[in-house]
Amino acid sequence: MYWNNPILEFTWPSDQNPIQGQHLFYNPSCGFDNVVTNQRLQDLCDWANNWLEYDGVDLFVADQRNHYDIANLVKLNMWIADIRKQGIIKPWLMLDEGDGTFTAGTGDSRLRCLECIPEIQTVPAFVSTCESRAHLYSDLEPVTTFDQFATLCGADPGQLFLFKFADDQATHGMYWYEYNSAKTRSVTPGESWCVDVFARYAGAQSNLVIDKPWFDQLVPWHNYAE
Repeated sequence: MYWNNPILEFTWPSDQNPIQGQHLFYNPSCGFDNVVTNQRLQDLCDWANNWLEYDGVDLFVADQRNHYDIANLVKLNMWIADIRKQGIIKPWLMLDEGDGTFTAGTGDSRLRCLECIPEIQTVPAFVSTCESRAHLYSDLEPVTTFDQFATLCGADPGQLFLFKFADDQATHGMYWYEYNSAKTRSVTPGESWCVDVFARYAGAQSNLVIDKPWFDQLVPWHNYAE
């Protein structure tokens, strides 16, 4: 399926226009109440606490199947503090599912962050839809060029963008995008670094419980890096 489609790279500015024909719209103040997600923040907390209680830190960290979500514990803790400081920097990508709901092509992790920041009610977002539903977004700004897209992202010249596009049978065109913003670079560590610092941090705690108040306090992760 289209989520296995290749990732395409484009450096902005470019003579190529990956945005052309993607039926993309920009909403500077997009609500997210109708965004469907498979994992809320409490789900992540419950998962982590179950492991910590029944298997302990060492077994929790030793299982590589846990590494993605362990890294998310660290990243979400960092991102919540960062969003409180400078707001949402990268526009989300909302995928129109054709039934009045959306999924987040990008922004799903930030959706969990905002569970701790209820004062943020809207976010900047691109809405990705299909030709037959494009008329539903006539009140939004259509995004038709790479220059326009990159400008809305606040990109600098020479910025590398990564894109993944859907197939004709999807209810949306663009499926995913990413770029390395200078404003968020300091809070986008790699997975292995996150797992390592979490292991050292958790090993130094007694009766560690991961909950929403835990995310409200920024852990000094760099103190646990080698």
